[in-house]
Amino acid sequence: MGYFEAMWHVLRIEEKSYRDINSWGLAARYATINVFILGVLYGLSFLYFLGSESLQGIADPSGIIFVKFIVIAVGVLVAFLLHLGAAFLFWSFGRGVGGEARFLLVYFNLGVAVVPLWLAVPGLTALHAGWRGPMLYLYAIITGIYAFSSFFVATKSVFGLSHRKTLLAIAMMFIFLVSFLYLWLG
Repeated sequence: MGYFEAMWHVLRIEEKSYRDINSWGLAARYATINVFILGVLYGLSFLYFLGSESLQGIADPSGIIFVKFIVIAVGVLVAFLLHLGAAFLFWSFGRGVGGEARFLLVYFNLGVAVVPLWLAVPGLTALHAGWRGPMLYLYAIITGIYAFSSFFVATKSVFGLSHRKTLLAIAMMFIFLVSFLYLWLG
């Protein structure tokens, strides 16, 4: 099974796909590719939704190309940093409900599971840029739920937990994140 076939199974939210990818020793490679693509999509979406505003003061065409490259590179960096932070949270809360898994296994499985998040990036970036509308909200909600279901299945697969324990771990993580963001943004 090649990359595209494996990612098709991930898009179909099949738990078996994570076990297969890990057994073939391809999780690290696929996770790196997926998170890199996520970062590029984030950078391109940022340029699309905020690009004209952020590039107004640059007159030199080569400067504009350089700035676009930097924005995409920063998008890739942000994707990898968020992936690392999310993996720490999933690992911590998964172990908190009794799961036993190595951190790198969680890290790689979540990297493989970001494929459905590719669909959510344009909508989330548009919302962040200040765009509004009922269809945009609906798009962001639907693609967000789809991405969440992928993370749920990846977490369940890596820890070997029941649906109930996985849901409990993710619910506790969600409460933690909301509380943290409330205190931080406050």
